Amino acid sequence: MGLENQKIVGRLGKRRDKLKRWLADEAPYVAADQKHLNASTPEQAYWHHGYYAALSDVLQMLGPDINQRSRSKGTSS
Repeated sequence: MGLENQKIVGRLGKRRDKLKRWLADEAPYVAADQKHLNASTPEQAYWHHGYYAALSDVLQMLGPDINQRSRSKGTSS
């Protein structure tokens, strides 16, 4: 793994760890509730929105070339 990728992985790990602590302090119930699994609920929409934002953030960290290529391939997954 190159130095730049190591930096990205480190940044992502710090963000993940910070979010894990926040969830434990502010919303410990989310691990058990799993309301995002219920179809057509606001929780499901917010979960997907958050996941989309996370993927976009990672692609942006990887650089403009990767981010641009991911956009040009459409939105199907």
